[in-house]
Amino acid sequence: MKCRQCGKELKPHWSTDICLECSRKNVKKIFRENPEIKQAFRETIEELKKPENVEKMAKNTANFMNAIQKLRSEGQ
Repeated sequence: MKCRQCGKELKPHWSTDICLECSRKNVKKIFRENPEIKQAFRETIEELKKPENVEKMAKNTANFMNAIQKLRSEGQ
């Protein structure tokens, strides 16, 4: 499969039709054209970095992984 934007060959396990470089360029363009989106993105990232949110995300991730492992073991 090739990148829909630049034509670069994508890795076989790639789950999108655009390469990382083109995706980054697109995000930078969006931020340049829409400063309010860039500011909202930064605020969201700062909120996610707060200790209580990091702990919550870690617990949610662990619970999700435990559920996946349980499903896999039941399927065997």
